[in-house]
Formats: sequence, C-alpha cells, structure tokens
Amino acid sequence: MKKNLIVIAIALLISSCDQHQSQDEKLSFKPSELLDDFKNDSLTIELRKEKLAGFLQQTSALKNDTLKKKNYLQASYYAATIDSALFLRANANAIKYARALKDSLGLAGAFWDRGFFFSEIGGYRESYNAYQKASDLYLAKKEPIKAARLLINMAILQTNVKDYVGSEVTTIRALKVLKPLDANKYIYRCYNNLAVVYNQMNDYENSLIYHTKAYEIQKELGDNTYQKASTLNNIGVVYENMARYQDALEVYGAALKFSELNEKEPQLYAKIIDNKAFAEFKMGREENLPEDFFKALQLRESIADENGLIFSSIHLAEYYENKDQQKALKYTEKARILAEHKGNVLGLLESLRLQARLDKSRSYDHLERYIILKDSLQNEERAARNQFARIRYETDEFIAQNEYLSAQRKWIILGAAFLLIILILGFVVRHQKIKNKQLKLEKQQQKSNEEIYNLLIDQQNKLEEGRQKEKQRIAAELHDGILGKIFGIRLILSSLNAKKDQESIEIRDNYINELKRLGEEVRSISHDLDANIFDSRSGFISMVNELLNEQSILGKFEVVLNNDSSIEWEKISSKIKINLFRIMQESTYNITKYANAQQVVVIFRKQENILLALIKDDGQGFDVEANVKGIGLKNMKSRVKNLHGKINFKSGQEGTIIKIEIPINQNKKIWLSA
Repeated sequence: MKKNLIVIAIALLISSCDQHQSQDEKLSFKPSELLDDFKNDSLTIELRKEKLAGFLQQTSALKNDTLKKKNYLQASYYAATIDSALFLRANANAIKYARALKDSLGLAGAFWDRGFFFSEIGGYRESYNAYQKASDLYLAKKEPIKAARLLINMAILQTNVKDYVGSEVTTIRALKVLKPLDANKYIYRCYNNLAVVYNQMNDYENSLIYHTKAYEIQKELGDNTYQKASTLNNIGVVYENMARYQDALEVYGAALKFSELNEKEPQLYAKIIDNKAFAEFKMGREENLPEDFFKALQLRESIADENGLIFSSIHLAEYYENKDQQKALKYTEKARILAEHKGNVLGLLESLRLQARLDKSRSYDHLERYIILKDSLQNEERAARNQFARIRYETDEFIAQNEYLSAQRKWIILGAAFLLIILILGFVVRHQKIKNKQLKLEKQQQKSNEEIYNLLIDQQNKLEEGRQKEKQRIAAELHDGILGKIFGIRLILSSLNAKKDQESIEIRDNYINELKRLGEEVRSISHDLDANIFDSRSGFISMVNELLNEQSILGKFEVVLNNDSSIEWEKISSKIKINLFRIMQESTYNITKYANAQQVVVIFRKQENILLALIKDDGQGFDVEANVKGIGLKNMKSRVKNLHGKINFKSGQEGTIIKIEIPINQNKKIWLSA
C-alpha cells in the first residue's frame, strides 16, 4: 500500500507540475524570402502540405546547391509541425547540402529543427543526439547563447526520462555559458528546470530556491503573466509534496489573481484551479468541493485540453473514492480511455493504479497491466538515459580527443617556435660574428690602407728629399765651385789691369763684366734651386697628380688639377687622405674605362671646416639610379660615410660630376694631424 502511495504521488506530481516544458522555440532561421503561402494561417493543413511538397519538388530541380540548402532549411523549419514525411525529407536534404557546403551554422539549424521534431513526437534519443550536434556546432562558431539554449533542451529531455542527475549537470553547463552574458530569458528556463529536477528528487528546499529565482527573473523581465503564474503553480505543487497545504493554497491564490489569466491562458488557469482544489481536498477542506474540480473539468472540456481532462478525472476519482464508488470508477475509466487515446503514459499508469484499487473484480488485470506498462516505461527511460550517457561519453571523448590534438598542436607550435627562436638566435649570433669579423677586417684594411698611404707618403717624401738634396748639392757646386773659379779668374784679370794700353783695358773690362754677369746668373740659378725646396707642396697632391697623369695617358684625356692653396694637406688626417685618394682612383678608373671623356677636372676647395672635392668629366655619363647598387659607387659612398661626409653623383649627356664634402672639424671626430 505504501508503495502504491509513492507511485500515486509521483504520478500526481508529474501531472500537476507544469512539466510539459516547451522544448524552446525552433531555431530562428528565417531567411528574407519566406514561403508566403505557407505562412498564411487561413490555409488548411492539407493545402499547406500540398504547397510544401511542390516547393520541395521545385527545389530538388535547382542547380544551385547554395539555394537548395537555403530552401531545404526553410522547408525543414516549417514542416516540423505539419507533416513528418515532408519534414524528414526536407531536413535530410538540408543536412546534406549544409555539410557539402561546409555551412556550420546552416547545419546547426537543421539539427535544431530535427531535435525539435523528435522531441514533439517523443523520440527523445534522436532529439537529444540532434540537439547535442547542434550545440557543438554553435560552440565551435562562437554562438554561445544558441549553444546554451540547446543544452537547456537537452536537460529537459533528460528530466522527461528521469535522468535527473544528468539533467542537473547539463543545466549547470548551460548556466555557466548564460550567466556572463546576462541572458535572463534563458537563465529563467535553467532555474525552472533545476527546480523541477530537485522536486522530482524530493529535494524540495532546493526546488523552492530555484523556483523563487525563476520568479524573480520573470519580474525583472517585465509583464509575462503566463510565466509568473506557471512558476507560482509549480511552487504550489512543491508545497503540496511537502504537505504544506496552506502555503500551497496561498501560492495558488496569488497565481489566480493575475488579471485576464482566464481569458489569455485558460489551460494554465484550469490547471491552477484543479491543483488548488486537490490541495483543499488533501487538507480536508471541502467547502468548495467538488465544485472547483468540476469548474476545472468544464474549462478543460471547453478548450479540448485532453491531457488536462485526464488529471481532472483522476482527481475526481480520488475525491469520490470514499464517497461514491461508482463515480470514482466512472472517472477512473474516463481517465484511462483519454490517456490511451492521447498516448499519455503517465496518465494511463495512474488511471490503471486507481482501477486496480477501486475495481476489486478486475484488480489483478489492472495491476498486471500497470506493472507491464511501468516496466516498459522504465526500460524505455533507462534505454534513453543510457543513450544520453553514450552520446555524452562520445561527445566527451570527441572533446578530449580534440583537446589532446589541440594540446599536441600547441606543443608542436611551441616546439617549432622554440626551434625558430634558436635558429634566429643562431642566425643573429652568426651574423654578429660575421659583422664583427667584417669590422675587424675593415679595421685591418683601414690600418693597411694607412700604412700603404704612409709608405707612399714616405716614398714621396724620400723622393722629394732626394730632389731637395740634389738641388742643394747643385746649388752648392754652383756657388762654391763655379762661382769660386769665376771669382778667381776675375781676380787674375783684375791683376792684369797693369797694362795700360787702351785695347787691353777694354778687353779686360769686357771679360770682367762678362764674368760678373755669369756670376750673377749662376748665383740666380743657385738661389732659384734653393727656393724650390721651400715651395714644394704636399705629397698627397703629388700622388693625385701622378694618378691623374697615368690615367690621362691611358684614357687619352686632358687633366686639369685645381688645388686650393689654403688647404694645409700636411695637417689633414691620413684617414681622410687615403679614403679621398681611393675615391679618386675609383673615379678616374671609371672615367678611363667607360666615359670616353676629353677632359677631366679635379678641384680641391676648403669652405670653413668643409673639405670640398669635385671630379668632373665631359664624357658620355651613366644612369645613376641603375648603377646606385654597383660595387664601385657603394664603396665610394661607404668611404665618405665613414668620414661623416656627403657624396653626390650627377650624370647626364654632358658628363659626370662627383661632389664630395668632408668635415675636417673636431666635432665629427675627424682630427687634423698635429
């Protein structure tokens, strides 16, 4: 008997709660071009089917797969509540073309439609599987709210097959997605499902907590009479299960106070009246009974609420059980017939249980059928729970595999990045070593150049010194040798002046004057040779002059060297002179080789602290832009850059001008020689 009472309580709980939760509206996939005729509510179902079938026929003949997919998705959306065969055809094609076109969102929409369709006809396993696929696709495409809505649908399916723990887990998953997004409309549905789950698990305190949270959210969302009244009805059912009938009556009374509930939501209104009457019956307060039971019954009859009529009949049967056996049997039989007609398994179980208790003559038959049906239902629920668990396992396994692959890919990327960094570091180190080596070589080259230049200067100085010594020797010879002899002759001639004849005197005078004249001439030559020693210019200019003379012979051109006398070349640093000389070499080599010039002019000027060098020729010129990367020009630029100077090339049909400006002040760290 105690066992029977538990079964009755469960059945009444399921019937009384607003258990038939909507599986969420279908996916809001509404392209701009809709089937206008299909939307027309004035058309009969048969006519809509006919038009939809024609639409599918025309779609199948299209060549454009994208348009096919779009049309099949439209048809899938609308056919779900019209015709099973048309829906399955449209939905299968929508899935096919969405997959072929790699349209993840379209595929998710098709699976959503499929899940809704099977949930409406009791195909919970197929529905759960479709919702799972759609949710995964939406998560992958960064559509968290849609993914969470599908999780809620899955949780409700789990509740319907009594997989309460699984439903709780799935609902919490949805909440974790929705809470950061402040999606209160869907958070309400999560709280409502959790409250139903805890009620079924006899955790009434938590059930009340979540029903209250759901009610508070509804108040925040604004005027939604149905949702508020429905939540209050569910709270009342929880109070009934806790035997807190007075609290239940107060909550039912509050729900019935919503204005126009009777007109706008007659089905819910009848349910609340019936539940309130049943709570009064449980309390033993029968002043409004059985009138309230009949009020709910008549309202349900007027709106053809057959599922509601089943539980109105069951409540009346229980009310008359100890008052009028015939009436009790009558309402029990009515409930059973309606339940069989509607396929309402829970209503059928409860009516069979009551018949087994009330109809003593056929009690065994009713009880046997009750047990068979209950076992069958439990087996189906168990199979569905197992299927849900398998889908979750496969999904979790798929996620784990993806995470493993993602982690593996991450490590591969990190490894590749690390290797790349090592390679880059190796390249940088190698490049730096090469650069250091190059700098070292350049330094050595610079040192070698300076040594070569110094050797050239020394050689030039030695040559100059030899010239000077030779000049001094000749001057000394002229002065000390020839002049001495001439002076001696002059004295001898002077001593012969003793002869007094006129002719001798004139001859002697002539010789003396001639000797005097020769002496003056030799003295003049001696002084000129000695003076040249002091007029000698720098060895740098001599080297430049020698270079120009050599190249002029090879290139068959005239050379003009114009050197500013104010430039003290001996005070210009060797670094400047050797680089400038190398530039002169490169320039004159190029003129000799390519320019076909008639004249080359080299000018050295000093402008304040700037040494200016100009190299001009009247040759055929060259394309500066095309040859800017040539080794010769690059070397010239590099040399001038090392001297902190500037170099400019100007070339055309009239010839080429190379202008070089080099600072010779201390600010640019190019020091003058001491």
